[in-house]
Amino acid sequence: MRRTTRAGRRGSAPTGSRAARRLVASAALAYLANCLWGTAVAVRVIRTRKLRVVHHGLFVVTATLTGVAATTPVWTRDRSTLFLLPALVPLAVAPRTNPRSGAHWRVAVAAAPSYLGALLARR
Repeated sequence: MRRTTRAGRRGSAPTGSRAARRLVASAALAYLANCLWGTAVAVRVIRTRKLRVVHHGLFVVTATLTGVAATTPVWTRDRSTLFLLPALVPLAVAPRTNPRSGAHWRVAVAAAPSYLGALLARR
């Protein structure tokens, strides 16, 4: 029987890393949850008098997962996560915009194409 390796060399990282795919999916899911929570607060479906920290916590999780996922080409050969690099800019700008202005949600939505591209590229 003949053994074949996916990456071509023994001991090298696989081309389509399972960890990278999971990180992309997790970052996209966290982004979606954060956008949904922020939208629910903006349209006053959810009152956040005592739950204001939820949106901030979701943002920290989203930014952390996106940052970690964007670094996976360093330790794997999976390049699909490079689509997440542009998302780091809106994630850096969003906390500095006024949440009651239209700029806040526009900046947040600007990251959506990056997440969509990363999800589509991971196939």
